[in-house]
Amino acid sequence: MQQTAESAEFQHWKRNLWVCVLGSFSTIVAMTLLLIPQAFITAAWQLVLLRFLMGMALGGLLPCITAIIRHSVPGSQVGRMLCYSTSARYIGQVTGPLFGGLVGGTFGMRPVFLATSAVMLLCGWLNWRAMKK
Repeated sequence: MQQTAESAEFQHWKRNLWVCVLGSFSTIVAMTLLLIPQAFITAAWQLVLLRFLMGMALGGLLPCITAIIRHSVPGSQVGRMLCYSTSARYIGQVTGPLFGGLVGGTFGMRPVFLATSAVMLLCGWLNWRAMKK
């Protein structure tokens, strides 16, 4: 009886993990699609609306990343991996605007959004490839 309960719990977490992996992929694709029109805005309200929608997508991505990490690494390594994830996110929050400002000052704002979209598309492809394994 104990083995059946553990098996059912494992199947539940396996299904939830798959939902998170698929959710993270679809969120990355949504963020990519929301970045492209940001390069072609003509009014400030359009940028505000698109950035709001992108923030909503990002809000769905971060819990999925945490769940994937939590269920993909041994229990003794969870804290370390979540620390790496948080550190990488903060490094990105510092270096992203830095490089975006450099590209924007040199080439204009449109390439910033298009380059970010290309990076997001690459991340989505890498995520899709990892899902297939």
